[in-house]
Amino acid sequence: MDDYRDIPIVLPAGCADNTALDYHQVEIDVEGAENKEPLVDLALYKVAVHSAYASSDPPYHKAFANALSSVYLRQSVAKKLVEVNERLKKYGVEVLALDGFRPISLQSDIWNYFIKRGEEVLNEPKEEDLVQFAGTYCSDPRSFDPGNWRTWPVHNTGGAIDLTLRSLKNQKPLFMGSSFDQADEISSTTYFESNSMQGEREVEARINRRMLYHAMRQAGFVNYPHEWWHFDYGTQMWIKNGNKKPPAIYGRAEIK
Repeated sequence: MDDYRDIPIVLPAGCADNTALDYHQVEIDVEGAENKEPLVDLALYKVAVHSAYASSDPPYHKAFANALSSVYLRQSVAKKLVEVNERLKKYGVEVLALDGFRPISLQSDIWNYFIKRGEEVLNEPKEEDLVQFAGTYCSDPRSFDPGNWRTWPVHNTGGAIDLTLRSLKNQKPLFMGSSFDQADEISSTTYFESNSMQGEREVEARINRRMLYHAMRQAGFVNYPHEWWHFDYGTQMWIKNGNKKPPAIYGRAEIK
């Protein structure tokens, strides 16, 4: 098998410009058997978990009131992460799950954060500028309707996962070049693939992103091109960013 660290990241054709605002028209098979899968606590599958929104890590430095203490995913997605860890063992690393299923209340909190962040970094932004900025890093929950699949954020489905890598030896997260949820171009998955990126830390970030990307892709996940940490399986973004045929298999979910 090829060494993940030596394989450049090449995104599927046509997905580089997609944002989290662009997937809602992808049909979901809401009556399908897959959509009846339960949400499960990923920690029960012996996958490392660190709930980012329940912590004081960057870039937020405080926990969100509506954050979940663990990471919940559809059962098949959890099992696929176990497969990913098997593939990563030979590199001495494993995945560290940061976020999965989100209640709409948490999705709204995160959306509001990115709107405020846009107000800070954009030059005299109009409302549409703020929506475009926030929509690069977060699905818009404002029109959420539990009866309309065109309004469902992917993190509400249990098929979207945010994660990084950590060392098996010391359990420390690997250097990925940017922090989780850093609203900047450096967070784009292929940022360090440029031939000009030859500094020691740049090469380290490139290698680590490649390991994560290729291990996840081999298990059937599709990456969101603006965030090296975000992957989908079975969601509308899985279809949109993976050039797959609809319908998506996961719609909105609830913890029972």
